[in-house]
Amino acid sequence: MSNEALQSLAREMKVMTDMAAGQLNAPATVSPQEAQDFRDALHRAILQVNQAQNSAQANVQSFAMGEGSMTLEEVMVSLQKANLSFQTMIAVRNRLVDAYKEVTNLQV
Repeated sequence: MSNEALQSLAREMKVMTDMAAGQLNAPATVSPQEAQDFRDALHRAILQVNQAQNSAQANVQSFAMGEGSMTLEEVMVSLQKANLSFQTMIAVRNRLVDAYKEVTNLQV
């Protein structure tokens, strides 16, 4: 996952977190385009996390088999990046579930 992609994901998660916490005013209605953009952003983030984990696993297997020129440090860094991206995705999911529960409990 590139640094630019991580920064973009972090910005999107910050906005979602702020909206879930009520710090930003969410639009009263969401246009179909905005819903599509959110869905696409979430889908891309999930794919990036999956790709990071697959890449880290491939690095581990390559290192264990003695293939390639990966050092132990590079393998550990790739594992930590994959773990961090996964933990971030779990935190976003938890915030989205909490926000959903809050919205469903609102009295109209």
